[in-house]
Amino acid sequence: MGVLAKSNREIILFYDSKSELGKKCRAYAESAGVSVRTVDLLQTKVTGTEWTEIAEMLNLSVQVLVDQEHPIFKDLYGEKKISLDEYGAISILQKHPETLVFPIAIRGNIAIQAKGSTDLRKLIDPDSAGIPQP
Repeated sequence: MGVLAKSNREIILFYDSKSELGKKCRAYAESAGVSVRTVDLLQTKVTGTEWTEIAEMLNLSVQVLVDQEHPIFKDLYGEKKISLDEYGAISILQKHPETLVFPIAIRGNIAIQAKGSTDLRKLIDPDSAGIPQP
């Protein structure tokens, strides 16, 4: 059992409210006519356990959720890619959530990285595979 309160009736959107993609994803989700719970990472701290659960739902490691090309990351660690372990990646996401590589949307037990705002269609459209409709 996970720590995230998930529902098939609601989309949870984890995003950076200052990023253009984050703003577009929020607008897209809110205009789609489904219930949306937004988690602005600049305002709400996500726990390490929650980051781990999110990564598991995406079938990814927490390390790949960190954008090592982000200016803040480069200011902290330089131009070279570094090898992060899970705890290091969680620490970076907690202290510098704007380094999240893409917004993440969850509906029920399905999670996606929104590389574009229209990726949210996978969770909104009635024909979305694997998403039971209310």
